[in-house]
Amino acid sequence: MGLFGSKDSEAPQQAAEGRLLRAESQAAALTTRLAETGELLRHLDADRTLLLEALERLRPGLPAADLAATLLDLCFKPLGLACFFLALADWEEDLLTFAFYHEAGCSRLHPSRRLSGRSGLSERVLESRQPLYVRTLEEGLASGSLLTAAERATGLVPHSWYGVPLGWGEHPMGLLSFQSFQTDAFPPERRRLMDALGRILALCLAQSR
Repeated sequence: MGLFGSKDSEAPQQAAEGRLLRAESQAAALTTRLAETGELLRHLDADRTLLLEALERLRPGLPAADLAATLLDLCFKPLGLACFFLALADWEEDLLTFAFYHEAGCSRLHPSRRLSGRSGLSERVLESRQPLYVRTLEEGLASGSLLTAAERATGLVPHSWYGVPLGWGEHPMGLLSFQSFQTDAFPPERRRLMDALGRILALCLAQSR
């Protein structure tokens, strides 16, 4: 009788321990989901703040270089950028001019080039009138990425490159390029934010012309 009674008392205890383990597992999963949701909300709030600041500080009538410098100041750290530039296209003169170019921690002069040369990623963005995302250094080089003098000298070459055409119609007025040293640094939601920043800048540039 004693042996049978011991087995009978162990069964409810084991069942209770099983329920406790399941409850602990569910609680851990819920904690993880809450943490992920909180992180997403923080990102969304940061993106909203960045867009509001861009709307406040990017004003029509400012020179293109000043607009680009302001945008860089707003998004350099939040977006984790390594390089950033604004290039303007003069389709009649067949010229791509870099109004603002930031790399290696400072603004630099970058030489203009012929649009018809179709020599780099920028020309691909302008011709397609669509954003272009390059996830790795190897993919960029295979797609026609051109290394700058600073990149060749230092070996510090961005791995992720995202180009956003500016304006509407057959001939965009130029493009923005966001770059990072990290591989595949810009997920879809981050690229949507960059697209929105490009549209704000395009509106300002259109009013300045």
